[in-house]
Amino acid sequence: MRMSFQRKLTILLAGIIIVVFSIMGIFMASSRISELRNEIVNSAEMFVMLSSDRIGDAFFRYYKNAFFKFRSIVMSHKELNRDLKNIQVVDLRGRIFYDMEQYEKGFFDTSRPKYTSDKFVLANVKKMEVNIHKDNNVCIIAPYIDEYGVHNYSIVYYFSLGRLNQELASVIVSSVAMALATVGLGIMLSVVIARRITGHLKILSAGAKRIAQGDFNLNIDIKTGDEIEDLARAFNFMSERIRENIRELNNLIEELKQRDLQKTQFLANISHELRTPLTASLGYVDYLEKGKMGSLNDDQRHGLGIIRRNLERLNREIHSLLLISKYTLEGVKLNPERFDITESIEAIIHDFTPEINRKGLFIEKQYKEKKVYADRNGIHTVVENLISNGIKFADFGTKITIRTDHISEGDKETFQFKISNHGPTIPLDQIEKIFEPFHQVDATTSRRHGGIGLGLSIARNIIEAHGGRIWAESKDGITNFYFSIPQRRDL
Repeated sequence: MRMSFQRKLTILLAGIIIVVFSIMGIFMASSRISELRNEIVNSAEMFVMLSSDRIGDAFFRYYKNAFFKFRSIVMSHKELNRDLKNIQVVDLRGRIFYDMEQYEKGFFDTSRPKYTSDKFVLANVKKMEVNIHKDNNVCIIAPYIDEYGVHNYSIVYYFSLGRLNQELASVIVSSVAMALATVGLGIMLSVVIARRITGHLKILSAGAKRIAQGDFNLNIDIKTGDEIEDLARAFNFMSERIRENIRELNNLIEELKQRDLQKTQFLANISHELRTPLTASLGYVDYLEKGKMGSLNDDQRHGLGIIRRNLERLNREIHSLLLISKYTLEGVKLNPERFDITESIEAIIHDFTPEINRKGLFIEKQYKEKKVYADRNGIHTVVENLISNGIKFADFGTKITIRTDHISEGDKETFQFKISNHGPTIPLDQIEKIFEPFHQVDATTSRRHGGIGLGLSIARNIIEAHGGRIWAESKDGITNFYFSIPQRRDL
């Protein structure tokens, strides 16, 4: 449920007050409990110091011959300390000869020996000094040494800490009463403060909504002489800066569109102009290789081969420039049909056989689906660029895997192509950028492997025109390129 700022502020202030007074209450209670605990312990120690010898003497003299006199002496001491819970007389083996609490209840049977189970008593009953244990109760062991200097018994005192709970309850009640009174006052103050703040915030909120809707001519007038007025001025300054930035951005966008169009047209024109002399150059190379201008020796044929390869490479790059320019200016025009994609794959692999052999690569083909409904020339270009890319960046003597598949997901039928190679790992922050025109992963890529970075961009244009998707994955030296395009069920 959505809460207003005023209500949140009220709850926040009330919560702060409750927390502050709770902490104060806890501190007061802790301090009082600590004081009371020390008071009980100090009183118990003083009581033991004053009474232990008298009770020991009484036990030594009267326990066997005048038990009730001994008992009355012990009971008289009980009245002197309200926290005293029990007094026991225990010998050095832990046998209890007298238990005040049990005698009062009538449960103590002197006919059968009874031994203490208190671990603290058993561990300290033989010691010649007073020992104190403070837990839920206070236990003090005072050794009794008779007139002959013999230590046969110890007087064990148990003092209750029950007064701590009573005092704690009293402190809690006082703290709660004080907190409730303060919370009531705090809520009234927070409502007044929140209304003052939220009234101006509502004006600023309404202004922000109008700006979000496109009204950048809004100015907010708030006169409070405090930070709220400063905020309104900052808001108006922000609105003015937004208006200026929007005007600048619109001008820049129009200028960039014009420059991008000019760049694309320039690339198309220069590519066309370069292709004319290139075609003539390839024709003369072919004419020379066939010996129509005289016989050639081996060195001359080798030189012509180098010229042909470089001219063909230049022709491919110019063709890529023409394609990307065409797709940018006119879009991708498709002529879909159903055909066997493995024929294109095999033809492309055959064209790249010299490079495959040079690098000692092994091509593994996994054709799980051969037929695809798409533009034949467009898909041929995509597959050619992906295979070329896979060969170009594959390490020497490694394997390239080409796989086709048909994927059914509910009512959706998809054709998927995948090519995997072993080579440099593409950084994660570059994995999307490699499909942008002219993008290279690093500056040395074009020098080492050639190319101007258009193949993957062309492939993306063609696949997206089919309503499909193209993507890459690269990890631990294995790079996978995929594309998938939807298929018609009626074919």
